[in-house]
Amino acid sequence: MAEPVDEQTPQERDQPYDRWSRPEALSKRGYAIIAVLPFLIAAIAFGVVSLVSAGDETGSGTTVRLPVSGWTPGGGGDGAQIQGVLRLDDDHCVYLEAGQDGADPGQIWPVWPAGFKAVRDGERLTLLDGAGRTVAHDGDRVSMGGGYGPVGTFAGQPCLPESGEVAIVQSEVTVAD
Repeated sequence: MAEPVDEQTPQERDQPYDRWSRPEALSKRGYAIIAVLPFLIAAIAFGVVSLVSAGDETGSGTTVRLPVSGWTPGGGGDGAQIQGVLRLDDDHCVYLEAGQDGADPGQIWPVWPAGFKAVRDGERLTLLDGAGRTVAHDGDRVSMGGGYGPVGTFAGQPCLPESGEVAIVQSEVTVAD
């Protein structure tokens, strides 16, 4: 049997191991690909999210914080009439301006049915129902049925006063002429 041939010279065999001189694991092209790959994945993911959300019916506006209850259409309700002009305050909270014919305008803070949303596009407010249909815009006089209850019932909901009563919307919202 033949012995393996050692092709290293005696000087190469006697070289001490240098732990700081390791060969590169990747080529320069490999390192460039590894550096660019996370950005490429993020760009693709952002594109997918943009395509998926392109069909959103609420448009390109800013979502407004809107207090909602668990009431859904068809769930019965109280018989009180709630009316006012739909407004948006400086904190981007939706309220109803009550009072007419020069009377002292009061603010009614409604709690909307489940699924309702509000969107602000510039200074234009749009109120949407649970199906995403436009119900009213700021400045519209709206009318709906429901009742009134203590604000503490809706603790944790945005845009409600600290004390007093709120209007609980329990019907379809209609725009009065």
